[in-house]
Amino acid sequence: MNQPAENLLPIEELLSQAGIDAVIYAVKLSNMGDNNRIYRVETSKGIFAAKQYFHHEGDRRDRLSAEYVFLQYAGQVSSGFVPKVYACNRGTGWALYEYIEGAHICSGEVEWRHVEQAVIFFQEINTSVSRRGAISLPLASEAVFSVADHLAIVAGRIECLYEALSSANDKDQSAIQFLEELQCFWSQLASEVETTAAAAGWLDKSLDKEQYCLSPSDFGFHNALLKANGDIQFIDFEYAGFDDPAKMVGDFFAQLAVPVGTEFYDRFVQLTMQSFPDPQHLIWRANLLQTVCQVKWCCIALNVFLPVHMARRKFSNLQLDETALKKMQLNKAKQIFKKLKQKTT
Repeated sequence: MNQPAENLLPIEELLSQAGIDAVIYAVKLSNMGDNNRIYRVETSKGIFAAKQYFHHEGDRRDRLSAEYVFLQYAGQVSSGFVPKVYACNRGTGWALYEYIEGAHICSGEVEWRHVEQAVIFFQEINTSVSRRGAISLPLASEAVFSVADHLAIVAGRIECLYEALSSANDKDQSAIQFLEELQCFWSQLASEVETTAAAAGWLDKSLDKEQYCLSPSDFGFHNALLKANGDIQFIDFEYAGFDDPAKMVGDFFAQLAVPVGTEFYDRFVQLTMQSFPDPQHLIWRANLLQTVCQVKWCCIALNVFLPVHMARRKFSNLQLDETALKKMQLNKAKQIFKKLKQKTT
């Protein structure tokens, strides 16, 4: 077991904190995770997952706390869908979780039986009774509750990307050209959504708190493991918290790595929105903001052009090829945008 002491010590401390008197046999870096380092910890008392969270002065989100408190809650109300929590140390940025044996679901493999499990998980963490125990949980990352705020988030992402691309020493002209084309599309789309929302009286009006959902955030099958018995375990809740249900829907159907087919959209929206007052309004809202979310995910694909995001990727993958990653993500953004243009013409 050739592991540096700076890795072994925090894992040993977490095992002790959890009351697990175990001998560590092996610690292996997993290839899972784009933002943090995840280790498979083999011990005399079984296998555990240790997670070392990325920290950067330019990234203010407390990823460890957000994920840990969400998993504590979800473990109480929907234990079949999430790994157990054992211990965490916010000072060192490490946490210890149940190790899930499962296979990744690949692009093109998503079926309704998988989507249905996602629906049930979301419903279980969002029953009115369950959410009474979640009042202390934080807001999700980029949580928004008005249509105007949804639009502002996307506009801010485009502006941030343009500034980063324009000020880079080695300018990527292909990325800049794409972003300019995306900006033109966005200006027209934002104007149309703004007009529709204003006419309905919902541009600046926020949702009632009773309609906030507890969102896993970054919710999708890229963050799921399929167990041998067909059950799905969802993982990675660093962005979780209270949010707009329409944003949850938009994000779920805009994921890049393992897309969910649009043939499941209507059924998914109908079932998930039933957990809240006035579900028909929430369905209208999800439909209105669906394309807005897809533009946002074009921007998310380009996050690798932002220094803080690239630093996070390098933290989780020590052998990362920065140039190849940027090219791959730009191609993903172009693919999303191509479908958007076809959809709106």
